[in-house]
Amino acid sequence: MNAVSNATPDVRPLPDEIPTLTQEMGEVSSVVEIALDARAAEKQAFMALSAELLQQLRPEFDRLAAGLVHRTLETAWHHKVSTPTKP
Repeated sequence: MNAVSNATPDVRPLPDEIPTLTQEMGEVSSVVEIALDARAAEKQAFMALSAELLQQLRPEFDRLAAGLVHRTLETAWHHKVSTPTKP
């Protein structure tokens, strides 16, 4: 292992550090299978939070977008009326 991969837990391992299977695995125990299924269900529930959070934030997104459009048009109008027109 190198110093970079030990620096922080969120750094992914380098390619030479990724374990690979060299032979086919035998039967996976039911305890391991249940643990893996539970982990997959936990991940799915965790990832479902994104849709819920986006739905809850939608009014805030709409408010921010409306404010941005309004300020942009105000700036464009100010620029239009304060710029002299060429004859």
